[in-house]
Amino acid sequence: MNRGVTKREIILLINKIRKKIPQIFLRTSIIVGFPSETEEEFKELMDFVARVKFERLGAFLYSREENTPAYSFTGHLHYKRKLRRYRLLMELQREISLEVNRKFLGKRVEVLVDEEVQDTYLARTQFSCYEIDGVVYIGKSKDKRIRVGDFYHSKIIDAYEYDLVGE
Repeated sequence: MNRGVTKREIILLINKIRKKIPQIFLRTSIIVGFPSETEEEFKELMDFVARVKFERLGAFLYSREENTPAYSFTGHLHYKRKLRRYRLLMELQREISLEVNRKFLGKRVEVLVDEEVQDTYLARTQFSCYEIDGVVYIGKSKDKRIRVGDFYHSKIIDAYEYDLVGE
């Protein structure tokens, strides 16, 4: 997409950042199915994502929009091809996300309590965006004094692809 930087330069930069700030969470957004995107280019993207292992990744299907430079490009991909690629990318990211979340098991993390739903609090870590990323589920109990809007130190006892469970 004419970024003016090579894949190698991006990987070197990411490695440098992670070495300097080991606890960093890197986020990216990817458009799948850009006009003329080949299977080889998509495979290269998958290999890149597998290598870098972004902690958070959002993916979107390319959508043809009037009054954009890409609107007049040739080689627009069929919806089913874009959807297949999107699903493959998100399956890879689910595996990466689970691997990332499992690193929280047994650790105490500070969370911000966003909501109270029946017998559970929904919270998020500093690494998660509200209504975009997964949540930390914290079960209610009489000995916990938690209110919506509070910061709370929660011990993570379970990890899923996108969510955590704390106590």
